[in-house]
Amino acid sequence: MHEDLGKVLNKGFGTWKRNLGIAVPFIFNMLLSMLVMVMAVIILSFLVIAPSISKISDPSSLSPEEAMALIMPLFNDSIGIVVVFGLLTILVLTFIQSYFTAGAVGMAKAASESGHTTLSDMFHYGNKNVISLLLAKIMVFLISLAGIVFIVPGALVTNDFGTLMSNPENAVITSVMLLFGFLLWILYAIIVALVLSPLEFCLVVDSLDPISGLKRGYSFFMENKLDVLLLFIVMISISVLNNLLSEVMSSIEAVGAVWAFISFILSIAVIQPLITVWWTRLYMSRSEKELYDISELLEYP
Repeated sequence: MHEDLGKVLNKGFGTWKRNLGIAVPFIFNMLLSMLVMVMAVIILSFLVIAPSISKISDPSSLSPEEAMALIMPLFNDSIGIVVVFGLLTILVLTFIQSYFTAGAVGMAKAASESGHTTLSDMFHYGNKNVISLLLAKIMVFLISLAGIVFIVPGALVTNDFGTLMSNPENAVITSVMLLFGFLLWILYAIIVALVLSPLEFCLVVDSLDPISGLKRGYSFFMENKLDVLLLFIVMISISVLNNLLSEVMSSIEAVGAVWAFISFILSIAVIQPLITVWWTRLYMSRSEKELYDISELLEYP
Protein backbone atom coordinates (compact mmCIF):
# COMPACT_ATOMS: atom_id res chain seq x y z
CA MET A 1 0.00 0.00 0.00
CA HIS A 2 1.82 3.09 -1.26
CA GLU A 3 1.16 6.24 0.79
CA ASP A 4 2.51 9.74 0.27
CA LEU A 5 4.48 11.33 3.10
CA GLY A 6 1.49 13.33 4.33
CA LYS A 7 -0.55 10.15 4.83
CA VAL A 8 2.42 8.44 6.46
CA LEU A 9 2.69 11.24 9.02
CA ASN A 10 -1.06 11.45 9.59
CA LYS A 11 -1.72 7.71 9.90
CA GLY A 12 1.49 7.19 11.81
CA PHE A 13 0.36 9.76 14.36
CA GLY A 14 -2.96 7.92 14.68
CA THR A 15 -1.13 4.63 15.17
CA TRP A 16 1.04 6.13 17.88
CA LYS A 17 -1.97 7.61 19.72
CA ARG A 18 -3.61 4.20 19.92
CA ASN A 19 -0.38 2.44 20.92
CA LEU A 20 1.33 4.55 23.57
CA GLY A 21 3.03 1.37 24.78
CA ILE A 22 5.58 1.83 21.99
CA ALA A 23 7.30 4.17 24.46
CA VAL A 24 8.09 1.22 26.77
CA PRO A 25 11.24 0.06 24.87
CA PHE A 26 12.69 3.56 25.08
CA ILE A 27 11.94 3.75 28.81
CA PHE A 28 13.56 0.35 29.40
CA ASN A 29 16.56 1.41 27.32
CA MET A 30 17.00 4.56 29.40
CA LEU A 31 16.67 2.76 32.75
CA LEU A 32 19.00 -0.13 31.87
CA SER A 33 21.57 2.21 30.31
CA MET A 34 21.62 4.36 33.46
CA LEU A 35 22.02 1.23 35.60
CA VAL A 36 24.93 -0.01 33.45
CA MET A 37 26.69 3.37 33.63
CA VAL A 38 26.32 3.56 37.42
CA MET A 39 27.64 0.00 37.78
CA ALA A 40 30.50 0.80 35.40
CA VAL A 41 31.57 3.78 37.51
CA ILE A 42 31.41 1.73 40.71
CA ILE A 43 33.35 -1.21 39.24
CA LEU A 44 35.98 1.09 37.67
CA SER A 45 36.40 2.82 41.02
CA PHE A 46 37.17 -0.50 42.69
CA LEU A 47 39.52 -1.54 39.88
CA VAL A 48 41.51 1.66 39.57
CA ILE A 49 40.85 4.37 42.16
CA ALA A 50 40.60 2.19 45.29
CA PRO A 51 43.95 0.40 44.69
CA SER A 52 45.58 3.76 43.97
CA ILE A 53 44.33 5.22 47.25
CA SER A 54 45.44 2.11 49.15
CA LYS A 55 49.02 2.82 48.11
CA ILE A 56 48.95 6.10 50.02
CA SER A 57 50.01 5.52 53.63
CA ASP A 58 47.79 8.15 55.28
CA PRO A 59 45.19 9.62 52.87
CA SER A 60 43.45 11.59 55.64
CA SER A 61 46.52 13.73 56.24
CA LEU A 62 46.65 14.97 52.64
CA SER A 63 44.86 17.93 51.14
CA PRO A 64 42.68 17.26 48.06
CA GLU A 65 45.38 18.77 45.82
CA GLU A 66 48.12 16.60 47.33
CA ALA A 67 45.93 13.49 47.10
CA MET A 68 45.23 14.13 43.41
CA ALA A 69 48.92 14.74 42.73
CA LEU A 70 49.71 11.31 44.19
CA ILE A 71 46.76 9.46 42.70
CA MET A 72 47.03 10.70 39.09
CA PRO A 73 50.39 8.95 38.33
CA LEU A 74 48.96 5.73 39.77
CA PHE A 75 45.78 6.25 37.76
CA ASN A 76 47.80 6.81 34.57
CA ASP A 77 49.45 3.43 35.10
CA SER A 78 45.99 1.87 34.78
CA ILE A 79 45.03 3.71 31.61
CA GLY A 80 44.90 0.45 29.65
CA ILE A 81 42.31 -0.96 32.05
CA VAL A 82 40.28 2.25 31.78
CA VAL A 83 40.28 2.15 27.96
CA VAL A 84 39.34 -1.55 27.74
CA PHE A 85 36.66 -1.20 30.40
CA GLY A 86 35.30 1.89 28.66
CA LEU A 87 35.06 0.08 25.32
CA LEU A 88 33.29 -2.88 26.96
CA THR A 89 30.83 -0.50 28.61
CA ILE A 90 30.10 1.20 25.29
CA LEU A 91 29.57 -2.22 23.69
CA VAL A 92 27.10 -3.23 26.42
CA LEU A 93 25.23 0.08 26.08
CA THR A 94 25.07 -0.38 22.29
CA PHE A 95 23.74 -3.91 22.76
CA ILE A 96 21.00 -2.64 25.09
CA GLN A 97 20.10 0.15 22.66
CA SER A 98 20.04 -2.29 19.73
CA TYR A 99 17.74 -4.69 21.59
CA PHE A 100 15.16 -2.09 22.53
CA THR A 101 15.41 -0.26 19.20
CA ALA A 102 14.64 -3.53 17.43
CA GLY A 103 11.79 -4.09 19.88
CA ALA A 104 10.36 -0.62 19.29
CA VAL A 105 10.53 -0.99 15.49
CA GLY A 106 8.90 -4.41 15.81
CA MET A 107 6.08 -2.91 17.86
CA ALA A 108 5.67 -0.12 15.29
CA LYS A 109 5.55 -2.74 12.53
CA ALA A 110 2.86 -4.76 14.32
CA ALA A 111 0.85 -1.60 15.03
CA SER A 112 1.12 -0.49 11.41
CA GLU A 113 -0.05 -3.89 10.19
CA SER A 114 -3.00 -4.40 12.53
CA GLY A 115 -3.56 -1.14 14.39
CA HIS A 116 -2.34 -2.43 17.75
CA THR A 117 0.69 -4.00 19.39
CA THR A 118 1.76 -5.57 22.70
CA LEU A 119 4.96 -5.95 24.71
CA SER A 120 5.34 -9.48 23.36
CA ASP A 121 6.18 -7.88 20.00
CA MET A 122 9.00 -5.98 21.66
CA PHE A 123 10.58 -9.15 23.07
CA HIS A 124 10.00 -11.10 19.84
CA TYR A 125 11.65 -8.58 17.52
CA GLY A 126 14.31 -7.65 20.09
CA ASN A 127 15.43 -11.26 20.51
CA LYS A 128 15.29 -11.87 16.77
CA ASN A 129 17.22 -8.84 15.52
CA VAL A 130 19.47 -7.58 18.33
CA ILE A 131 22.73 -9.12 17.06
CA SER A 132 22.16 -8.07 13.44
CA LEU A 133 21.28 -4.53 14.49
CA LEU A 134 24.26 -4.35 16.85
CA LEU A 135 26.67 -5.38 14.07
CA ALA A 136 24.99 -2.97 11.65
CA LYS A 137 25.45 -0.09 14.11
CA ILE A 138 29.13 -0.96 14.48
CA MET A 139 29.51 -0.97 10.68
CA VAL A 140 27.82 2.45 10.40
CA PHE A 141 30.15 3.78 13.11
CA LEU A 142 33.19 2.51 11.21
CA ILE A 143 31.88 4.02 7.97
CA SER A 144 31.46 7.38 9.72
CA LEU A 145 34.88 7.03 11.36
CA ALA A 146 36.44 6.68 7.91
CA GLY A 147 35.85 10.42 7.52
CA ILE A 148 38.89 10.98 9.72
CA VAL A 149 40.89 11.02 6.48
CA PHE A 150 39.67 14.60 5.96
CA ILE A 151 41.75 15.86 8.90
CA VAL A 152 44.88 13.87 8.07
CA PRO A 153 46.53 16.59 5.89
CA GLY A 154 46.15 19.25 8.57
CA ALA A 155 47.26 16.83 11.31
CA LEU A 156 50.42 15.90 9.39
CA VAL A 157 51.36 19.53 8.93
CA THR A 158 50.66 20.28 12.61
CA ASN A 159 53.18 17.60 13.63
CA ASP A 160 55.96 19.71 12.13
CA PHE A 161 55.93 22.02 15.16
CA GLY A 162 59.32 23.58 14.48
CA THR A 163 58.28 24.77 11.02
CA LEU A 164 55.09 26.25 12.42
CA MET A 165 56.93 28.22 15.10
CA SER A 166 59.39 29.63 12.57
CA ASN A 167 56.61 30.85 10.30
CA PRO A 168 53.38 32.06 11.98
CA GLU A 169 51.65 32.23 8.60
CA ASN A 170 52.01 28.46 8.28
CA ALA A 171 50.31 28.09 11.68
CA VAL A 172 47.30 30.02 10.38
CA ILE A 173 47.15 27.91 7.22
CA THR A 174 47.42 24.71 9.26
CA SER A 175 44.62 25.81 11.59
CA VAL A 176 42.42 26.54 8.58
CA MET A 177 43.25 23.13 7.10
CA LEU A 178 42.34 21.39 10.36
CA LEU A 179 39.10 23.33 10.70
CA PHE A 180 38.16 22.64 7.09
CA GLY A 181 38.97 18.95 7.60
CA PHE A 182 36.73 18.77 10.67
CA LEU A 183 33.91 20.50 8.79
CA LEU A 184 34.23 18.02 5.93
CA TRP A 185 34.19 15.15 8.45
CA ILE A 186 31.02 16.52 10.04
CA LEU A 187 29.39 16.93 6.62
CA TYR A 188 30.42 13.40 5.68
CA ALA A 189 28.95 12.02 8.95
CA ILE A 190 25.66 13.85 8.31
CA ILE A 191 25.47 12.41 4.78
CA VAL A 192 26.14 8.90 6.13
CA ALA A 193 23.44 9.38 8.78
CA LEU A 194 20.97 10.56 6.13
CA VAL A 195 21.70 7.86 3.55
CA LEU A 196 21.58 5.07 6.13
CA SER A 197 18.73 6.50 8.24
CA PRO A 198 16.29 3.77 7.05
CA LEU A 199 18.77 1.01 7.98
CA GLU A 200 17.38 -0.15 11.32
CA PHE A 201 13.79 -0.11 10.03
CA CYS A 202 14.69 -2.12 6.91
CA LEU A 203 16.70 -4.59 8.98
CA VAL A 204 14.02 -5.22 11.62
CA VAL A 205 10.92 -5.17 9.39
CA ASP A 206 12.46 -7.64 6.92
CA SER A 207 14.64 -9.50 9.50
CA LEU A 208 17.83 -8.96 7.49
CA ASP A 209 21.45 -9.68 8.32
CA PRO A 210 23.76 -6.64 8.82
CA ILE A 211 25.18 -6.55 5.27
CA SER A 212 21.77 -7.02 3.66
CA GLY A 213 20.39 -4.37 5.98
CA LEU A 214 23.05 -1.88 4.87
CA LYS A 215 22.38 -2.65 1.21
CA ARG A 216 18.61 -2.40 1.64
CA GLY A 217 18.88 0.83 3.63
CA TYR A 218 21.03 2.40 0.93
CA SER A 219 18.81 1.20 -1.93
CA PHE A 220 15.69 2.40 -0.09
CA PHE A 221 17.23 5.86 0.24
CA MET A 222 18.15 5.92 -3.45
CA GLU A 223 14.59 4.95 -4.39
CA ASN A 224 12.93 7.45 -2.02
CA LYS A 225 15.43 10.31 -1.68
CA LEU A 226 12.93 13.14 -1.27
CA ASP A 227 10.67 11.44 1.28
CA VAL A 228 13.63 10.18 3.33
CA LEU A 229 15.19 13.64 3.26
CA LEU A 230 11.93 15.33 4.30
CA LEU A 231 11.32 12.88 7.15
CA PHE A 232 14.96 13.27 8.22
CA ILE A 233 14.43 17.05 8.33
CA VAL A 234 11.19 16.61 10.30
CA MET A 235 13.05 14.42 12.80
CA ILE A 236 15.91 16.91 13.21
CA SER A 237 13.49 19.86 13.40
CA ILE A 238 11.52 18.27 16.24
CA SER A 239 14.71 17.62 18.20
CA VAL A 240 16.00 21.15 17.60
CA LEU A 241 12.65 22.67 18.59
CA ASN A 242 12.60 20.63 21.79
CA ASN A 243 16.16 21.75 22.62
CA LEU A 244 15.33 25.40 21.89
CA LEU A 245 12.28 25.25 24.15
CA SER A 246 14.46 23.72 26.86
CA GLU A 247 16.98 26.56 26.52
CA VAL A 248 14.26 29.21 26.72
CA MET A 249 12.53 27.58 29.69
CA SER A 250 15.79 27.01 31.55
CA SER A 251 16.32 30.78 31.64
CA ILE A 252 13.14 31.10 33.72
CA GLU A 253 13.94 30.04 37.28
CA ALA A 254 10.37 29.19 38.24
CA VAL A 255 9.85 26.65 35.43
CA GLY A 256 13.40 25.69 34.43
CA ALA A 257 13.75 22.51 36.48
CA VAL A 258 10.15 21.44 35.81
CA TRP A 259 10.49 21.93 32.07
CA ALA A 260 13.78 20.00 32.00
CA PHE A 261 11.90 17.00 33.42
CA ILE A 262 8.96 17.51 31.04
CA SER A 263 11.31 17.80 28.05
CA PHE A 264 13.07 14.59 29.06
CA ILE A 265 9.75 12.73 29.35
CA LEU A 266 8.57 14.15 26.01
CA SER A 267 11.71 12.91 24.28
CA ILE A 268 11.47 9.39 25.72
CA ALA A 269 7.71 8.84 25.76
CA VAL A 270 6.50 10.89 22.77
CA ILE A 271 9.13 12.07 20.28
CA GLN A 272 11.19 8.88 19.89
CA PRO A 273 8.19 6.49 19.67
CA LEU A 274 6.37 8.77 17.20
CA ILE A 275 9.43 9.12 14.96
CA THR A 276 9.91 5.34 15.07
CA VAL A 277 6.32 4.78 13.91
CA TRP A 278 6.75 7.31 11.08
CA TRP A 279 9.96 5.73 9.78
CA THR A 280 8.54 2.21 10.04
CA ARG A 281 5.35 3.15 8.23
CA LEU A 282 7.29 4.97 5.50
CA TYR A 283 9.43 1.91 4.86
CA MET A 284 6.48 -0.49 4.94
CA SER A 285 4.44 1.75 2.65
CA ARG A 286 7.21 2.07 0.05
CA SER A 287 7.94 -1.67 0.29
CA GLU A 288 4.31 -2.54 -0.45
CA LYS A 289 3.89 -4.18 2.94
CA GLU A 290 0.46 -4.87 4.41
CA LEU A 291 -0.86 -1.84 6.31
CA TYR A 292 -4.06 -1.39 8.27
CA ASP A 293 -6.98 0.43 6.71
CA ILE A 294 -7.96 3.55 8.64
CA SER A 295 -11.62 2.50 8.75
CA GLU A 296 -10.62 -0.80 10.37
CA LEU A 297 -8.51 1.08 12.90
CA LEU A 298 -11.43 3.27 13.92
CA GLU A 299 -13.54 0.18 14.52
CA TYR A 300 -10.90 -1.42 16.72
CA PRO A 301 -12.19 -1.43 20.34
